[in-house]
Amino acid sequence: MLDFIKGKAVTVKPDRVVIQTGGLGYSVKIPVRIARYINTGEEIQIYTSLILKEELVEIYGFLDSSERDLFQELIKISGIGPKMAINILSTYDKETLYKTIEQQDIKSLSKIPGIGKKTAQRIFLELKGVLPSLTYEKDQKYEDVLSALVNLGYKRLQAKEVLDKIYDNEKDEATIIRESLSILAGKDGK
Repeated sequence: MLDFIKGKAVTVKPDRVVIQTGGLGYSVKIPVRIARYINTGEEIQIYTSLILKEELVEIYGFLDSSERDLFQELIKISGIGPKMAINILSTYDKETLYKTIEQQDIKSLSKIPGIGKKTAQRIFLELKGVLPSLTYEKDQKYEDVLSALVNLGYKRLQAKEVLDKIYDNEKDEATIIRESLSILAGKDGK
């Protein structure tokens, strides 16, 4: 399986990104709402789901593995294919979708084109027991440190990638920020 692609974002469109790595350019379909976090020319890592159809191979990409896992759970549901699943994740981030499913908010889910009452109920039923195992929430300290790094001028994706590698809940925020800045400064050549 193709777990992730790491390389340079050569082309960024609202629904796809082309990532160049190892002399190849991979066209990856992405949820529309994440395109704003990707800049042309920057190094990115996209977690992928490879979909094989009769005459078509498609790669779907996400900023983190838990969102990719949610996509893979959605496409297991009868009546929801990759296009509908990417549409759902284009409309709602995973936290909002978790909350919508947990509260069985049919009205919110039905706002997504192609999702009616019956499909919404099927989503609720199928994902009810699966969501707790998919949920990977960082604590407030993580979010505060990430916000601080972004406020210091680093790109969210770049800061998140470094933070995911070094984050330790036992350390205080100042220590985590210092360690992150040391790595980020090295990457930028500062």
